Amino acid sequence: ILIDISGSMKQNDPKNLRRSALRLIVGLTPPENRAGVWTFAQYTNMLVPLGVINDSWKKRARSISERISSPGQFTNIEDVLTRATADWDKDTDQYRRNIILLTDGMVDVSKNKRENADSRQRILAEIGPRIKVAGGKIHTIALSERADHELMSALSNMTDGWYEQVNNADELQRVFLRMFEKVSKPDSVPLVGNKFQLDESIEEATLLVFNKDPRKPTRVTTPSGASFDANNPPTNVDWHRDEGYDLITISRPETGEWSIVAAMDPDNRVTVVTDLKMITTDVPNRMAIGEFIPVEVYFTEKGEAVADPQFLDVVQVSTSQIFKGEATEARPLHSQGDGKFSVNLGEGLSKGKVELVINADGKTFVRQRRQATQIVQPVKLTVDDSDAATAAVYLVYLEPEVVEEGSGSIDAWLEDENGKRRHIEFTLTPDGIFEGVADKEGLVGRQVPVINVSGKTLSGNNFTFKPEAAAIKGLPEKEPEPEPEPEPEPEPIPEPKPVEASQVEPEPAPEAEPEPMPDTEEPEETDMLTIALVIGGGNLLLILIGGGLWWFMRKRAAEDDVLLDDVDLDDVAADAGGDETMVVENADSELEETVDISAEDKK
Repeated sequence: ILIDISGSMKQNDPKNLRRSALRLIVGLTPPENRAGVWTFAQYTNMLVPLGVINDSWKKRARSISERISSPGQFTNIEDVLTRATADWDKDTDQYRRNIILLTDGMVDVSKNKRENADSRQRILAEIGPRIKVAGGKIHTIALSERADHELMSALSNMTDGWYEQVNNADELQRVFLRMFEKVSKPDSVPLVGNKFQLDESIEEATLLVFNKDPRKPTRVTTPSGASFDANNPPTNVDWHRDEGYDLITISRPETGEWSIVAAMDPDNRVTVVTDLKMITTDVPNRMAIGEFIPVEVYFTEKGEAVADPQFLDVVQVSTSQIFKGEATEARPLHSQGDGKFSVNLGEGLSKGKVELVINADGKTFVRQRRQATQIVQPVKLTVDDSDAATAAVYLVYLEPEVVEEGSGSIDAWLEDENGKRRHIEFTLTPDGIFEGVADKEGLVGRQVPVINVSGKTLSGNNFTFKPEAAAIKGLPEKEPEPEPEPEPEPEPIPEPKPVEASQVEPEPAPEAEPEPMPDTEEPEETDMLTIALVIGGGNLLLILIGGGLWWFMRKRAAEDDVLLDDVDLDDVAADAGGDETMVVENADSELEETVDISAEDKK
């Protein structure tokens, strides 16, 4: 257990709640484990030497916890990790190795920024990998927003540890409880309505009761009806009252139903020391959405697996999940006939922290195991698309903290409203990113991308995940230019019937050419328009013929007058006896007079 005592803790933990949090985990940890406590700032101090946990170790740790304060300068995380794990040179089957690291700051070993950066890099590149090889897990608590969350998260992910961010020191006690359950994996019994059952196999029971109101002290009632509190506990009860909680340890407890008289709290616990243990599969600290984990449960008594059918036939094992304070309906685990119960977990899990609770009821005994896990999205999807783009580009990133490198594969397509599909081919880039290009040419309407990602998690389990992606629109097809419509042919104008002329046949008049028909948008004309054109054309032709006849008759009358004048002129010439000159002159004079008289008559 590594605790930051740098000067910045004065602001982030002004009430020194690190002390009571340490005492909580010390009191809960069952015997025969080994633990040690180090504090650090500029230098590292071994507050409680590494040793086997027993009554004397717990007493010393509780007493010396009062020394925790905030006197130091700098935050030398590299040094405390190095010293606390100095003998972790190789993996061992004798112990599960765990580190709980609490800090509120960044790596800070000097005023030289370069030295700080180098120290941080050594933690990530050398110390973390060494601890992982030795079988160690680093569980980190970042107390404040200014802590190096990236470093804390990286150390936990690297070693399959647990990471918690705490913005208020008042939460430290409950965070240390979760860390204790991660590290110690204690045997416990379910607490329902502040009541719990203890069987004859239990040698010791420890009650953790959070008490928000010190004016209402906690009380405990035994199966026989006796009641006691911190002021009058029985001789077999060790009652430790601390800031915000009570820790009550009962040796050789009475068999039967016990009850706690206090406000109910979801973090209240009853842990036990017993020879009858429930052994469960360890759920990884991080699970992928779409991952299914086989969970097995079996029982041991004094270290030997229980195979007695009479025992197993009456045991009922179930599991439920707590997500955002809400518990799901319990699911039964099925007996395999060999003393083991199993179920596949993973269906319906959403992103976030989930607590898995396994309960066993054997009629004469009950057991419970709680495990927290972080549900993460195994892939990240980005889309590069716009209405003007001819293609949509999809990039799929595999999450390295949960997905095994090189294990991914993708099956994807676009699907239209009629269910028609078009395959999207994904290729793996040198950077380890899957890239798929969806050509929008020829696509019509709304297209929904369906992307199925498969792979293997770091836990060795298969997963399938379908990230959500927005629909795209296909590019509209280019329509061919319309052919021009042919102009309608004008309807022929019917020829009028010939008109009878007078007996004197006139010279034929030139035929009138029909007027060109005006262009019209409508290809067809109405019947009324046709009739009007025919009548109008006929009338025009009649007028032209009549005018021609009038002109011809007038011209013929004028020619007759001229011929008559020529005859008179010849008579005059004969009477004159051949004097042609005189005759002509006289004739001209008479002609002029005749013309003039005719003109006057016309006037």
